[in-house]
Amino acid sequence: MMKYRQFSGFSFLICFLLLNLNVLILAKEEQETKKDVFPLWEQIMANLPVDEFTNDNFHIDSSTTQELTNWTKETAKKCLKGKAKTVDFSPPESAESLVNQMRHKNRPLHNSHHNVEEQQFYTTADKQIEIEKILLILDNIYDTVEEVSYFRTEEDFIPNAPEYKAPLQIILSSLTIRSVQTFDNYILPTACSTTNSSFHRYADRSIFYNSLSAGLSSAVITNVSRGLKTDVLIDIISTLALQLHMVKSIASLAGLDTNDDAARTLIYLCIVSDGMKSSIAGTAKELAMILMRKMVVDKIPTSVLKSINKRVAMKLLSKEVGENTLINFSLVIPYVGELVTFISDSLATYSIGQVAKYVFCPIDYPNETENSDTSKPPPPYPGRIEL
Repeated sequence: MMKYRQFSGFSFLICFLLLNLNVLILAKEEQETKKDVFPLWEQIMANLPVDEFTNDNFHIDSSTTQELTNWTKETAKKCLKGKAKTVDFSPPESAESLVNQMRHKNRPLHNSHHNVEEQQFYTTADKQIEIEKILLILDNIYDTVEEVSYFRTEEDFIPNAPEYKAPLQIILSSLTIRSVQTFDNYILPTACSTTNSSFHRYADRSIFYNSLSAGLSSAVITNVSRGLKTDVLIDIISTLALQLHMVKSIASLAGLDTNDDAARTLIYLCIVSDGMKSSIAGTAKELAMILMRKMVVDKIPTSVLKSINKRVAMKLLSKEVGENTLINFSLVIPYVGELVTFISDSLATYSIGQVAKYVFCPIDYPNETENSDTSKPPPPYPGRIEL
């Protein structure tokens, strides 16, 4: 009896030590994971514009915030639902001032005394206000897009298809997107090699429908707002709404919680990434894999994410304004400007969709059984998408 008690006590001690050893090992692995993750976020920050502003306590006044929030959400919702022609082209004063600053920044001087004065009026404080407004717009669009169902099937898309009576442009855009998508999926190596065929199917459809909608909405805005100075900002909001709608759809297909702050930042990075081969996309993919493994999701400092989001807004502003300024040169010829905007925004949205598919490509686990034949890769394209 005594020997049995001694043996039981010894066994308990062994189990206790093993349990504590396991806890220590897990704690050490978690600590090592934290050490590995932070350099990735720092690498992201290094590839984004430098934050020139030292005043972190700067905020837009509450009345400006509220009116810009309401107008942004309403505009984004209408564009997502295919009602771009009903958008309010007389935005609040806070939005008009943002457009003025954007246009002054991108206007050539031509040694004109008047233009020089406009350029000097655009101060560091004005630029900081501009960035804060762009970030506010971006966040509000992000929070609005889920109010419209994701475009993963024809039934989801048709009720929200933009109303634009220009069949030739619709056909050209559809053919352009489909030909690029077919080339990517059948000729080029797939950017996502997961065996999860449903991810391929729904991601490709989301990319197609959102790209088509982005092009159509931009054409509608160009047609309706011809000559109005606020069309640049409205077109940015429309395109961003459909791009964020698409990328959030792809991220959710990969099992990510799009309400998580880290996932939100990765989605923003997809929007401003310069293609799948860019360092931003590569690092974002590494971070997405960490999130998909449910590791250190709540360990990332909020201050880091806020800093990255602010830099994303800075890059987004320069990228979008520059592209739209170039397109505006073609607006002097009837219908040509609409067609250029149409195809340009469609292909830009499609490119972002491919980045998102690469970044949020699901992880294949050893017990994955969706495609039992592992001797050959699954077809990355679901076949013809009927519209």
